[in-house]
Amino acid sequence: MKRSFGSIKWKLVLVYAVLVVCVIFISGIYIIGNIQRNLYQSRYQELKYTAGRISDTLELAYTSSEQDLAEVFADVVTSLLTEGGNEEGLLMYLLDPSGELLYSRSGEIQPADLASRTVLGAVAGAESTELYVHQITEDGTERTVGDYAVPVKRGDSIWYILLLRQSVSDIEETMQNNTVIIVMASLLAIAVSALLAYFLAAGIARPIERLTHRTQEMATGNLEIADEEFSSSGSSDEIQELESNFNHMAQELNRILSEISSEKNKLETIFHHMADGLVVYDVDGYVVQCNPAALELMGKGVETERFGEAFPNEHFATLLYSPEGTIAERMLELDDHYVRAEFAAYGNEDGASEGLIVVLQDVTEQRRAEQMQREFVANVSHELRTPITTVKSYVETILDGNVREEEMLVAFLNVINKESDRMTSLIGELLELSRIDNRQVQLRMEEVDLTDLLTDCVRRYRILAQKKEQTMEMLPAGPSLLVECDRSRIEQVLRNILMNAVNYSPEGAHITAWSSLDAERQEGILHIKDTGMGIPYKEQKRIFERFYRIDKARSRSSGGTGLGLAIAKEMMEMHHGRIELDSIPGKGSTFHLIFPLSIREEIDEEEENESMDSDLDS
Repeated sequence: MKRSFGSIKWKLVLVYAVLVVCVIFISGIYIIGNIQRNLYQSRYQELKYTAGRISDTLELAYTSSEQDLAEVFADVVTSLLTEGGNEEGLLMYLLDPSGELLYSRSGEIQPADLASRTVLGAVAGAESTELYVHQITEDGTERTVGDYAVPVKRGDSIWYILLLRQSVSDIEETMQNNTVIIVMASLLAIAVSALLAYFLAAGIARPIERLTHRTQEMATGNLEIADEEFSSSGSSDEIQELESNFNHMAQELNRILSEISSEKNKLETIFHHMADGLVVYDVDGYVVQCNPAALELMGKGVETERFGEAFPNEHFATLLYSPEGTIAERMLELDDHYVRAEFAAYGNEDGASEGLIVVLQDVTEQRRAEQMQREFVANVSHELRTPITTVKSYVETILDGNVREEEMLVAFLNVINKESDRMTSLIGELLELSRIDNRQVQLRMEEVDLTDLLTDCVRRYRILAQKKEQTMEMLPAGPSLLVECDRSRIEQVLRNILMNAVNYSPEGAHITAWSSLDAERQEGILHIKDTGMGIPYKEQKRIFERFYRIDKARSRSSGGTGLGLAIAKEMMEMHHGRIELDSIPGKGSTFHLIFPLSIREEIDEEEENESMDSDLDS
């Protein structure tokens, strides 16, 4: 209710009512004052007329009479009253030029009355210009009377002073009646005006209330209020125009906000799902936005850290106030990964900087690939340079004629042949990897017993283990694992793993191979275990990467290029299989070659899809 009476409608009603009351009050006072003034003026004129009649009659009677002035005055007054007129309640006093009472028709007069301004003015020779209204007390009762005094002259001197007094109670009664009438009329006018003010204020306040309700709804985010309420008033004044413009503004605002919301959702989706990290700082170096990729790269602390805490080696002010369009690039090394950071300032429409945007990109794989490529180039260069140098040296020695004995010549030729095989093997691995990448490897599928294939490979490479005083054996009682595969490719995989076990195991190591069947998963598994040096835990995830070697010095001395296991992994995936590793550093490693027993159908389906793709391309 408090809020209702404090509304603009009641304020308008109150203002209008106050204005009407003020106007009526002022008008009433003016009207009553005019009526009172007119009535007093009328009474003044009556008394002035009566005084003139008395003066004229008294002069005539006094001239023809031998009585004194007072007696003649009494006779004249009596005759005038007998003739009648508006002399009811009229009091007449005859005063000498000094203001002393000569005759009183109605008894004595109070000395204070003889000293009134009216009498004093007459003594000074001035006639009353208005009715002198005052209160007198007679017989303990107060009443209001009006006095009129006029000096009557003979020649230049005052002959006598005539003082007339008459009650104005009739005027007061008339004034009271008029006041009551005016007050009643005023109250009625105020009531009617208040009613009109209410309807007028309601007509003004109603659309304003609708606008207020609409703005409140808009403040809560609701911009879809029905528009019918805006056409209910039917008026065409400025407020209706304001409503119409407001409605149009709300519709446009709703449309613009919908577009902004849509764009915001798009940007937020991109922001949260982009692969690169993004951190936005304000002008004070506090985080404004931070996407999940940045948290993953920099750690969750970056969300609460200031710029200097997250990037202690960077100067925030220098980056913030750098020339427009400048992008500073830094390479950060964080724990076990590399991050490329790009810093760019952003500003407002006036060009003033408002903050800094940092884009983070994980380049660990790229750096590792670059590092592996550098290592691969160095390794290949070394592997090619060493046999080429050896071949060149032996050939030059033979050409110089320094080798005369046939036995030594054969030995030299054997070394040249061995180094040539070494180069051929390296080049073959490179070509094999290139064919795999370009999908140029053709599989010759046939039914193969994997257990027999593993047994055959162990038997053939056992002699290499024996040369290093190692033992290599195939455990008996393995299940028969018949799968459709390319025998030569699987044999290549087994050879790589068996040779790695021999090369990277010390003398006296024991290499064991066996096969098993996972009936639940319908998978055949070949296991190769050694008791060698093992593989460090942090290296186990990278062991199948191309060009990667754990012990680079030992790999070079052993002739490794870091491609064997990468080729093995690719070959297994081409057969829809996989290769897994279990290794304990210092105790050895176990490789598991896992083949799906339904490999034939999967490969046929893949070849059919590739054939269809080839037909579509052609």
